[in-house]
Amino acid sequence: MKLLDHFRKFYHIDDELEQKLDSIIETKEFNKGDVIFEPGTYLKYIYFIESGFTRIYYYKNRKDITHLFFGANSFSTGIESVFYGKPAVFGFQALAPSTISLMPFSVIEELAKTNITMNKIIQKVLLDNLIQFSNRFYNTQFETAHERYNSLIQDNPELFQNATLGHIASYLGISQQTLSVIRGQK
Repeated sequence: MKLLDHFRKFYHIDDELEQKLDSIIETKEFNKGDVIFEPGTYLKYIYFIESGFTRIYYYKNRKDITHLFFGANSFSTGIESVFYGKPAVFGFQALAPSTISLMPFSVIEELAKTNITMNKIIQKVLLDNLIQFSNRFYNTQFETAHERYNSLIQDNPELFQNATLGHIASYLGISQQTLSVIRGQK
């Protein structure tokens, strides 16, 4: 789904805001495996996945760890980077051919000062990201690996067509061998 169409599902987008957004949104195509941004990058954009499948990841002790998966119609960015000018903790990678719209944060931040709809859009993007991170924290703290696996499959039915077993295992915080045992119990 195109970004403006996504916004229209939730908000009244008047002609002036539509023209402004249309002039600033850049849409790019990414191939499977393309890194959209690396950890440590200074970000300027909020990313909207129109189609495809992506992940955010980080490095711990030189190991690649998947933090979250994102499918179509979801937002991603390094909040600490776009809001506070710090390097992004996470990287962002396409796990399938993906169409992603980029919105320059500085422009939408300025728009939000005078346009209540844009302000609500930013709030929703932030709230959605906060909820995702909160759920991720809860799952990690209070669910077994088997429960986390079931939740992951339920939330991301296209997961096995796009992510490697290594990505899935690192997301779950388990080894690939343990993942194979869990999958074998299905």
